[in-house]
Amino acid sequence: MASSGPAEAPGCRRALEELIGLTRPDRARELADRLFTRFGSLGGALAACPAERIELLDHAMDVERTFRCFQRVVEQVLRAPLAERPILSSDRTVHAYLRGKIAYERAEHFCVLFLNADNELIADEIMGVGSVSAVRVWPREILKRCLELDATAILLAHNHPSGSPVPSRADRDLTETIANAARCFGIVVHDHLVVARRGILSFREVGWLK
Repeated sequence: MASSGPAEAPGCRRALEELIGLTRPDRARELADRLFTRFGSLGGALAACPAERIELLDHAMDVERTFRCFQRVVEQVLRAPLAERPILSSDRTVHAYLRGKIAYERAEHFCVLFLNADNELIADEIMGVGSVSAVRVWPREILKRCLELDATAILLAHNHPSGSPVPSRADRDLTETIANAARCFGIVVHDHLVVARRGILSFREVGWLK
């Protein structure tokens, strides 16, 4: 089932203005308005194509550097709890991390969380970047990476820039292919999560992965 994501908080626009104000206080409101008009949310502004964001910022590279530092800090804060205990696909911490990592990307990103025998995180990597409506990944490359990392389980995730977490037939076919191939190597596919601004759908919860 799809879990609903948090609505854009009323203070997010103000937070964006304050972030810009760290380096350009005189233009903070103006530039924040531009980014919100173009990208529609704080998350959208953070995940925007850097070149497009820089143009809207009138090439204020000091502001862009602040954005990139803030992105790295947010990702590390969301990722830290994942390293402290076993990962389950239904964990709120996993959902929060994946929303922060890929929910607002404007192209589809396919992410794999690689786990050890205790379901602890070894690594998480983007295995493919596609278009606004599709991403191509190779099961062989995912399994090769599992063997390199000595992973015994994986959790798959990809985003839908459309905002809807409903998977396509191609998503379901790919998941089945990866799961079947993984079994040959004794690797468990815990779940495939479709991440979108309007929620997260779990393949396992809806019965498409057993």
